[in-house]
Amino acid sequence: MLKKLSLIILIAVISFSCSGDNSFNLKLVKPPVATRQLGPSIFFSKNFIKENGIKEGTPIRIFANGYQMDLRPYMFFGKDNEFAVHKEIADAFNFKSGFNSIKIKKIKLSETSLTPKPIAFKVENYHGNLSKWKGYAYGAPHGDCDNETGAVVKKMTRLSGIPSTAAYGCRVSYRGIWYDCNRPLMKEPKKGNRGVIPVREWNKAAEAKYKVFQDSVLANSKMKYGERFKLYCSFHGHDLTVKYPDGRKIERPVIEGMGMGFSNAELRRIKAFYYRNRKNYYKNPPDLYFGNLPEDKVYYYDGVKLHFFYTGLGARTYGALRRDFLRNGLHFETPNTMRIPLKAQDETARLLTDLYSFVRDSIFTSRKNEKPFTGRVSRPKDINARVKIPAGKFVMGTNSEEVWSCEKPAHEVYLDSYFIDKYEVSNYKFTKFLNDYLSKDKISVKKGKVILNRNSKIIYDAGNPYAEISFKRNKFKVKKNREYFPVILATYWGASEYAKYSGGRLPTEAEWEKAASWDYRKNKKSFYSVRSDKMKKSFANYDRTDDPFEFNMPGTTPIGYYKTSSYYGVKDMSGNVWEWTADDYVYGIYKKSGNTPVKNPLVKDSTATMKSIRGGAWDTEYAVLRSTMRLGINPDNGLVNLGFRCVYDKK
Repeated sequence: MLKKLSLIILIAVISFSCSGDNSFNLKLVKPPVATRQLGPSIFFSKNFIKENGIKEGTPIRIFANGYQMDLRPYMFFGKDNEFAVHKEIADAFNFKSGFNSIKIKKIKLSETSLTPKPIAFKVENYHGNLSKWKGYAYGAPHGDCDNETGAVVKKMTRLSGIPSTAAYGCRVSYRGIWYDCNRPLMKEPKKGNRGVIPVREWNKAAEAKYKVFQDSVLANSKMKYGERFKLYCSFHGHDLTVKYPDGRKIERPVIEGMGMGFSNAELRRIKAFYYRNRKNYYKNPPDLYFGNLPEDKVYYYDGVKLHFFYTGLGARTYGALRRDFLRNGLHFETPNTMRIPLKAQDETARLLTDLYSFVRDSIFTSRKNEKPFTGRVSRPKDINARVKIPAGKFVMGTNSEEVWSCEKPAHEVYLDSYFIDKYEVSNYKFTKFLNDYLSKDKISVKKGKVILNRNSKIIYDAGNPYAEISFKRNKFKVKKNREYFPVILATYWGASEYAKYSGGRLPTEAEWEKAASWDYRKNKKSFYSVRSDKMKKSFANYDRTDDPFEFNMPGTTPIGYYKTSSYYGVKDMSGNVWEWTADDYVYGIYKKSGNTPVKNPLVKDSTATMKSIRGGAWDTEYAVLRSTMRLGINPDNGLVNLGFRCVYDKK
C-alpha cells in the first residue's frame, strides 16, 4: 500500500506507544483544493492549531493505526473536530470515513527529513554571472504554487549563471491568499472564507507584492527601470487535463509557450531546437506549442482537440513581461513531469540553460540591424475628424470557440447615435490639454506625476523613462517627431478628463465595439476592426509587423498610419495602443444580458476595481486585436501600450 504514495516523504511502519503525546478523535473530511503545492501535509481548524501550540508549516509526527508519518500542519476552514489529508496519506494510515483516532508529537527539525514550509510571502534572488548573462534573467513568480518552479530556476542559476528570482507563499487559494506576482492582481476570499472567487481583481496589496517581485528581478540583474532585458522568461507550472470522449482525464503532457518580441520564424526555430534535443533531457519529453504561432493556436493530443489555456496576456500587457521591462520575452507553462521529480528538475535546469544559449548565440546573432525610426511624421489633414455612428442594434460579443469566455455570449445591443474620434488622441493634442490645465492651476506636477488638483488623481506620468511628453521649465513639451503618435501613459483619470475637456467622454465598451466591428451594410460584424475576419501585417500595428517603427520604444505608429479602417471609417481600432473605455471591468457581464436587447449599456459595479480596455496594441500578437477582446486595468495605471479616443453625443 505504501508503494502507492506519490509524495516524497519519510514514512516508517511501526507499532507505536507514546504515552504523554496528544491523542485526538477527529472526523476525516476532504482536504482543501489547490493544496498539493504544500507537499506532505495535514489540515486542522484554526482553533485546534492555536490550542495545541502547533506552528503552521513546521513538521510534526502523526501516529495512527500502527503507522507514523511526518507531515506539515496547516490551517483550513474546517470544524474543530475535523481534520483532512490527501488520499495517498489517508490510504497509508488506513483512515476510514468518519472519526479516526490520531496522536500528534512535536519533533525537532533534526529528527525529520521534511523542511519547514510556512505560509508567508517572500522573494528569493539567485545571483548569477552578470559578466556572462547581463540583461538575461528567469523568473518564477509562483515558485511553490506551481510545484517547484522556484527549485528549478534556482538549480538553473547554479548550473549556468543565468540570474533568476522566485516568489513563494503568494498563492494559497483555499485560504483566500491569491496574489499574482506575474501581474498586480489577486482573487478575493469568498463569503465565509472558503476559497476564492474565480475573477482576478486589482488592489493595492496585490500591486505591492507584484512590485516587490518586479524590483527584485531588476535588482538581481543590476538593471534600472528604463533598461530593458534582452531576454526574460517567466517559468510556470500547470495541471491542465485532457478529457477523452469516454470521460477519462489525464494531465496534458505539454509545454504551452508564448513569445514576445520574436518573429514567427524565430519562434519556429526555438521550437525546432527543442524537438531536436528534447530526448537529451527527458525519456518521455512533452511536446512544445507556442500560442502565438498560427499553427499552434489549437493543438491535438492523442486525437483530442485542445485550446491554449494560458496566454500570458495580462503579464505582457501590464505585468512582468510588459515591453517597457524587456525587449524579448518567453512564457512557459510546464507539466509536473518537468518539475516534481528531482531528476527532472536537474534536466529542466539544463534545458533552460541550453535554450537561453541558443537564443542568445543563434537567434539574436542572426538578426539584422534593429534601428529605430527617426524621420519626420506628417500631421493628418483631418486630425480633428469625428465619425458618426448611427442609432440602431448591433451584435456585441461573440460565440466563437477561439476567444476568452469574457467575450461570450453574442447578444443584441441597441445604441443611440454618437460621434467617435477618427483617430486615437495624439501627443500633440494631449500636450495642449496639459498646458491649458496648467495655466488654469487645475493640475500640478510632483516628481514627474501630473496630478489633478481637485481630487489628487494622477492623470499622466511625465517622469516615466518612455514618456513622450516632458515637463521642463513649467511647460509640457512633446519629444521631437512624436507629436502625431498616440499618447501613452495616460491613466483612466487622465483620459476621461481630456475627454471632458474636449467636450466629449470616453466610449462605453458597446460604443467602442460597434464603431470597430459592425458592418452596417450587411448587418454583421468582423473579427477585426479592419473590415476583415483575418489579420495581415499590412493591416495594423501589432507585435513584429516589420513596419518602420518596429524598433522604437514604444513601438507605436503615427495615428492613421495604416490604410485600413472599420466599416464606419474609424482608424487604428485594432492594434497600435489599447484604448480606455468608460465601463467597469466585470469578467462575465455578458452572461447576464438575456434575450432582450440591452439599450445603451454602461457597466457600473461598486465592487469592480478595474476599467475595461479594448483593441490590443503594438506589443501583442494579432489574435488579441479582435474587436471583442476585453481586458481589465487598474484606472490609476498609465502604460506604454495604452491610449484612448473620445466619443461625443453631438458633433
